[in-house]
Amino acid sequence: MEIESLTPLVTVTISIDEVEVFSSAYYIYGLKAYVRDIQSIVESAMLQKKLAIASFVLNVKDYENFTYTSGVIKVVYSHLKSLKGAEQALLGAFLTTRKSALLSQTCPFTLYNYAQPYQQSSNYCDIYYNMPSVQSMLKSTVTFGNKQSDTPKIIASEASYARFQNLLALSGIYNATIHRVFYRIGEREFNIYFSPTAPSDTFQFKGNFNLWETVCLFGATTSKTEIDRSEAICGNKVAYYDTSVKVKHEVETAPLTLSEAQFLTQLLSSQEITREVADGVFAPVIISDTSSEVSDNNSNPIRLKFTWTYAEQNEFLP
Repeated sequence: MEIESLTPLVTVTISIDEVEVFSSAYYIYGLKAYVRDIQSIVESAMLQKKLAIASFVLNVKDYENFTYTSGVIKVVYSHLKSLKGAEQALLGAFLTTRKSALLSQTCPFTLYNYAQPYQQSSNYCDIYYNMPSVQSMLKSTVTFGNKQSDTPKIIASEASYARFQNLLALSGIYNATIHRVFYRIGEREFNIYFSPTAPSDTFQFKGNFNLWETVCLFGATTSKTEIDRSEAICGNKVAYYDTSVKVKHEVETAPLTLSEAQFLTQLLSSQEITREVADGVFAPVIISDTSSEVSDNNSNPIRLKFTWTYAEQNEFLP
């Protein structure tokens, strides 16, 4: 950012949600000063505060106490860049890098999108299901209204199997088996596929938009127990001390598409990861020993391998 001033010194402050997160003095050379790394300052503050959307204000005060302000600007956290422009990208896609998800029928799932105030759009979902007595696939369309919000904000929409069952029940449809849901908010489109098979693992993690992503993995998990202890012989008896037990879980995914594998790299690099230990109950985990090779060669199936442990080193009862 370039600042022009006739005074020898200016002070720049940056506030996020009305809290000052940065302040520094800049000397003027040739009537100009340059403020760099504004994006990294804002990203660091939002990451620390666990924000996905925030109000940004930049103030410049010169030597004569004249203040310039940017006004309140809504900013959305993102690790990504878009060739379309930030606003068009936010309005054209959900706040995730994938276009579809394969979930179990018990998996919690949330879709997020950025909503402009008073924007009118077509918001609905198509639920594809069948009934015990009907072989063919049926479709039910549920509309959500044309306006999402009166203020710029991120909208969280529950998109679990249970929620779509409830939507069908409101239309008098019971005992249906849901196979797919096509979700559309404005120009945003997302496909959700439901599997009756229980996944080997279900993880939630903070993704590229600092929002919780949910992923169900279908594959093989190998658990290994490492026991480290010292021993001593006292009076013909063996005594053990300084015993530590560490359980590591090695995961190899089922074959993945290129887009699925690229999306899962966010899981491997995320700083906040949890694993489902019971229905709707998640515990923090640490992922290590990752092996991620993603190729667009369709002749070779993509499989990701990684190892995880519980952050507190305590296993959960099955």
